Formats: sequence, structure tokens, C-alpha cells
Amino acid sequence: MQQMGAAKVFFLSQRIPISSLLGFTKEGILVIADDGRIIQVNERFCRMFDQDVTSITGISYLMLPAEILSAFHFDTYFNSDTEFEHTAVVTFNKYDWRRFFKVKYIKTVFDDGRTGLTVIVEDVTLETEMEERLRISEARYRGIVEDQTELICRYGMDGTLSFANGAFCRLFQMNLGETLHHSLFDFIKPDAASKIIASMRACSPLSPVFESEFEFNLPSGRSRWYHWVSRMLTDECGEILEFQGVGRDITERKTAERELLIKSHAMDSSIVPIALLSLEGSISYVNRAFLDLWEYQSHDEVRGLSFDHLVSGFDTSIAKVLSDSLMSEDKGGFSFEVEGIKKDGTQINLSVTISGVYDPDNHPVCFITYLYDVTRWVKLVRELEIKDTAIANSYEGMAIITPDDVVMYANPSYKRIFSRVPEGTLIGRTIEWNLSFYPRIIGTMPDVRAALNERGNYTRVFSDFDENGAPLVVQVHLSRVFDRSGIHLCTLISALDITSQRSMEESLALMINQLEGTVDQMGDPTFIVSSDQMVVAWNDAMETLTGHSKREAIGTRNYQDLLNKSVPSLPILVDLFDLTPKELIQVFPKVSKVGNSFYTEAFIQTFHGGDRTYVWVKASPISDAEGRVIGHIQTIKNMTNWKRAVESVAPKTVT
Repeated sequence: MQQMGAAKVFFLSQRIPISSLLGFTKEGILVIADDGRIIQVNERFCRMFDQDVTSITGISYLMLPAEILSAFHFDTYFNSDTEFEHTAVVTFNKYDWRRFFKVKYIKTVFDDGRTGLTVIVEDVTLETEMEERLRISEARYRGIVEDQTELICRYGMDGTLSFANGAFCRLFQMNLGETLHHSLFDFIKPDAASKIIASMRACSPLSPVFESEFEFNLPSGRSRWYHWVSRMLTDECGEILEFQGVGRDITERKTAERELLIKSHAMDSSIVPIALLSLEGSISYVNRAFLDLWEYQSHDEVRGLSFDHLVSGFDTSIAKVLSDSLMSEDKGGFSFEVEGIKKDGTQINLSVTISGVYDPDNHPVCFITYLYDVTRWVKLVRELEIKDTAIANSYEGMAIITPDDVVMYANPSYKRIFSRVPEGTLIGRTIEWNLSFYPRIIGTMPDVRAALNERGNYTRVFSDFDENGAPLVVQVHLSRVFDRSGIHLCTLISALDITSQRSMEESLALMINQLEGTVDQMGDPTFIVSSDQMVVAWNDAMETLTGHSKREAIGTRNYQDLLNKSVPSLPILVDLFDLTPKELIQVFPKVSKVGNSFYTEAFIQTFHGGDRTYVWVKASPISDAEGRVIGHIQTIKNMTNWKRAVESVAPKTVT
């Protein structure tokens, strides 16, 4: 087209024969007429397939070598009338080599109107081999990444995941598609996420890597610890593209560290004195309880000392004992008893348990020693025997009921109180059967069971008749006993015959106006407070004990201040009646409750003129005729002479 003024004039274009262009292209070109003859071919095509231009020009394409025909399938595209142009990549095998060609098949119309097929061939062997190597490399890389037990993922500054390996997906029970809809921070706790974000922001090309440890929250609701290494990935300009994270499961290590810390803390804070001894018997470590036992202040005072320095009455050296222990096949340790010598020279009886500590190769490393103050233990055993005897001989009736409600133990007082039960039939029978002889009591069993199920205890005063038909008033307290796992072990029943006490208390309530005079005549210090905590009686003995007169005490509610100032070590039991049994045991373990009364013992420095005195303290409620508590009475009794008498006849223990 040529512009001439406002007109456009079109001419036939100048045409260049295809044969003139075939020699300047890097592609191999083959032109086939509709009758199958090869009418044009360039040198490039011939070099590709080791052919001669003159030998193949003018022949039918069917006469080309078999390897060319099997690779190109000219007839498929020559006879096709559905596509004008088609491109394919073919593989050409000859001798011991293989090449790849990108082939374009073009339907062609010649100047004379005949049709044909032009085949343009490009050697893409290098590119194809590179792509194949890259594919194999990527497959190998993907296989390595997918087979890793470590978690591998990539994520942006906001934590959005762009890749996650199989281990990551399996851990969170997702496929890759589901994982890419999440942020890394969805799986960790907010405080850990904040620390990671801060570290990501602090990254730079000079410091592209940071490490962290945190817990992953798993779909099961559990969590596992991972050591996480994050690397910043940037483009050519140094701009942050994303971060790659690699996580290694360290839950076992964390658990081991926690267990080691717990064990170390447990050893340090244990109430059992513990020492580590070298193989020669010298002390290398002791805990706080060990220092307290021997009354040392610091580890430096005992570190390096031989264990023999702390004991006496030992026939041989500790080194000899330890040496014999190492030679023994029994690795369970051994125990013996010795006399210990405290820093101030005081002697104590000890039970010592020593066992060896061995490394994974079963080589001895050191010895661990546990010490027990046997003197204290013997005292506790003696006290336990006394308590067992006291229960058996207690005026208060006590029984133990199994979880299936069968009476397995009852002391003589319990049998005396419930004397209507036939002799010899109480043990081994159900509690309902035993109480069936007391119609007024058995009728309350549904309430008793409901209270035990709800609160674990039940207290009530019952009225019935004894075997002789006389009135019987019994205060009964039931409580369930559980082990540390919460399993019901038994039910304890305590019963106190308060028939006489109830009569006395009713009389006392009726004669409240004459009570002060009666209390004044009591030789033991006694005071009474009303239900609203007001002092209503304060006898002469209390005046002598405290130095405060009746005028100061009666009518006031500050009796605690009066007692604490004058007799600070005197227990005030009248204030404990509002406590639950659990609170009483936890806060005042030395106070005993028998029936409605509280009992305890105390040591008072000044009593009746400055004597050092043991006292027995009792506090009881005062009820009216209808059983309502109208006040409380506390009595203090001097037990010094009784204590001295008991100590004088008690057998001396030889240690």
C-alpha cells in the first residue's frame, strides 16, 4: 500500500521465493506436496537427520528412513483436515544417541493452488534435557523434603503458608491445599507468635537466620515442642520474599529437661535428707534438709567431708561399705542404722539407705544416700500405738464401715452404747441391720446416705432407748475416708453417749443465771461465752491466771485480747466451733474433737504465779432444752503432775 494524497493505492507485494529463505533459518524445513513428494528441504533439516538434499528432493516422504517416519508420523498430519497447524515434541533415536525436536506441522497452499504440508523442525534436545534434569532434580528435592521427619514450610511476614512438606501436613492432619489456607501462627500460642514476629522483623541480609523454641497445638488437643530455624528469603534487590522454617521435634528433650529440673528441685526441696557421695565416701552434694538435720548453715561446711565424720557407732568405714557395695551383684542398695552426731554434738539415731548411681555403661558414678531420723520415727510409732490403744479404750464409741456398709471394726465403747444389738452379731453385719434395733435412728438412714454422698460427713444427735428402756441420747458423726486417688476406703462412725451430758446441759441452760456462781466455785480456770461471743462467766481461777477481773471480762467480747496479752500460749477453743472438720484438721491439727467438745494440750510458761505448766484444755457447747446452742464453756486444767507421773513410770528406750 502506498499513500497518494487522500487515496491509498495497493500493489502486488514483492515476493521472495521460500527457497531463498530456507538457508537462513536455524530450523529444519521440509515441504511436501499433496502427492507426497518432497519438493523443498533445507540444509539444516538434512544435517539434523544425516540426509543429502539432492537425494531426498523429489522423492516421496514414505521413502525417508524408518526412524524419521516413526518419529514424525507425516501421514497423520498430512491427511488431517481438522487442524491448520499443529505442534508436537518428538523423540528421535538413532545409533546410541537420542535427540528431541519441536515440530510444527503447517497445512500449505502453493502458488499453483495445490496443497501440501510444511514441516518446521527445531532441535530442542538441550532445552528438553535441561528441563528433564530440572524435573528430576525437583522430584528428588521434593522427595527429600517430603521424606524429612522435620517440618518444612515457607510463610510470609503475616505467617500465611505458601508451602508445607508432608511431615507438616501429617502433623496437623491436613493436605497441602488445606494447609495453604492457614497461617503458621494459627498453630502456636500467641506469646510464641509475638516472639517469632519480632525476630522476623529484626532479620536483615547480614543476619537472615534466627532460632526459636515453642509448642505446636495439635488437632488432638495435645501439644509438642519444636526447635524452629527460620531463614529469610530475599529477591535480587534484597527485598523480603518470605521465610523458610525448619522444625525439629524436641518434645522428648523438653520432657527430659523438665523431668531433670523437677528431680533436681525435688531433691533440693525434699524433706528427706539426701547426700551424694563420691566413690571414696566423701560428700559432694547435700540438700537443704540434710543441712537442717545436722544443723549446718551452708554446703561448704560439709562438702568434701567423709561421711564417717558425721556418724558414730559404725564398725567399719563408709569407704569399705561402699567398696563392698560396688563388688556386690545386687545393685538395689543397702540400709543400715547408725548414730549421727550433729554440729553441736547432739546424738540422733539414723536409718541410712545407700544405693549406687550408674552411667549407661553400668559404670558407677557416685552414691546417693538417704537419711531418716529413727528417733523421731520411733516416737511416732509409739504415739501411734498409744492412739490405737486409746481408740480401743476410748469412752467414745468408734466403728469402721466398709464401702459396702458392713461393720468391720467396733471398739468396746461402741458396743456398750449400742447394747441392744445382740452380742457377737455386730461385726460382719450391715450397718442397717445393727441400727434396726433402734427405730428412731434407722429411720434417718436415707438422710445419712444423702449427706454422705453430698458432703462426705454427717453429724446428728439421736434420742432412743437403751436395752433397759431408759432414755438414750447419742451424738453420732459419720465421715467417709478416701485415698489419694479418691477411692472410698471406709466410713468412720463415732458415737458418744451424751445422755447425762444432755441432761446436765439442759439443766445448765435452765439455770443460766446461777451459772456464774457455780463457775466461780470451780478450782480450774473456766470462762463461758454466749452464742454472740460475749463473756457471761469468768471465775476466780481465770482472774488469777490472766490478771483480769470479772468486771473487765464479763459483758465484753474482747476475751481473745485479754487472753493473748496475759497468757499468749493458751489455746482458745471456744472460737473453733464454726470451723468445718476439714478446716479444723488443717489449721489446728493438735486439737481433737470428741462428741461436741474440743480437747487439746498446751505448755504455758506462767500459770498461777509463774509456774511452767502443762494444761489440758476443753471447750464444749451449752445447749438449751431444745438442743440449740446458747453458748460455749472452756476449762483449763493443770496436768503437770499427771505428766510427770506418766514420764516417771514410762519405760526408757535404749538406742
